[in-house]
Amino acid sequence: MKITDIKTIKLHYPYKSWIVDGCGSCGARGAFLIFIETDTELTGIGEAATFGSSMEAMESIVEKQLKPLLLEEDPSKIEFLHQKMLWNCWANGRQGMVMGAISGIDVALWDLLGKAAKLPVCKLLGQVADRVQGYASAGFYAKGKSLEDLQKEIEGYLDRGFTAFKMKIGRTANNYKMRLQYMKNGDFYLTNEEDKARIELVRRTIGPDKTLMVDMNCTWDVDDVLRARSFFEKNDIFMIEEPTRSDDIAGYRRLTREMGGIRVAGIESEQGVSRFGEMIATDTMDVVQASLGWAGGFTGCRKIASTAQVFDKLYTPHSFFSAVMTAANIQFAASQVNIPFIEAEENENPLRTELLRAQIETDGHMNYLVTDKPGLGIELNWDVVDKYMMH
Repeated sequence: MKITDIKTIKLHYPYKSWIVDGCGSCGARGAFLIFIETDTELTGIGEAATFGSSMEAMESIVEKQLKPLLLEEDPSKIEFLHQKMLWNCWANGRQGMVMGAISGIDVALWDLLGKAAKLPVCKLLGQVADRVQGYASAGFYAKGKSLEDLQKEIEGYLDRGFTAFKMKIGRTANNYKMRLQYMKNGDFYLTNEEDKARIELVRRTIGPDKTLMVDMNCTWDVDDVLRARSFFEKNDIFMIEEPTRSDDIAGYRRLTREMGGIRVAGIESEQGVSRFGEMIATDTMDVVQASLGWAGGFTGCRKIASTAQVFDKLYTPHSFFSAVMTAANIQFAASQVNIPFIEAEENENPLRTELLRAQIETDGHMNYLVTDKPGLGIELNWDVVDKYMMH
């Protein structure tokens, strides 16, 4: 089997109203899909993260920089192809959108290998679970959103069977107002007391026996986070995600040392085995959140997960993408012993809820059932692809 072509599709879904987190706002959702074609009837599907950057730029990287390296190659030689892409990108840093493109191609290669072997990717990697817990990633801010609105939202997730939850916090004038002036919707923020009331409400709503996490989206300074430690402990917060600037590595190490039983999680925007290996070995975080479609694909992220396991750290993959990446994360989590759950993002997004011909199955407790179908185990709904395709 030989690679004959690599194609990409850009999807775009605009929101009617913005969704808002601790540091930014999102007015639309996108998906950058990668297709690896072969001299057989098999095609591999992957997704690369762009984090809001230009998908046209990502398209150019795939077409002009990476595709020529892979044409006529044997797609089953995944580690070889991964290294070939990395070494040919040495001069421009193996970072940013280049690494994102490599990651998406890697996911597609593993999907293709699974299809050729007639096995799901998790079995190729070494399966450890037949279901993967999803946690409700929700509780975003919105102008005019009341505590009652937040409570109804969380109750809806409880009704669906979720037992773990993550909510957005940190968009507070006390800690972040000066930085918000540079952001979209920067005139919208809460006080610390209003934010604390949101957290207390969610804890009361879900009860004491369910898992609650908070995501600060890099908003607070280290000292502000440390001052809130007792409040987080009182509300039994399982972990705080990205509590401070992602480039403040010394700050993350201090928080990991001084936050006691509150786990520090991050960093979704970081990339590469070497970078995460260094951060894991130096206790930069308690919970690793490398993105499969950004940090290295299956090939890179399984090495990151193994390194985390050696240092007794959890891994919860960041996932704020389309259904293709959800399927990939399920396969990945089902092959790793230190992934307790994966992100089930609950914002409106048809690229996640409508993109597949058959929806990913769950049980009554929002555990994803790991498919026996080959590769990622998915088939795209091409009517939906056509509906949201950028031309």
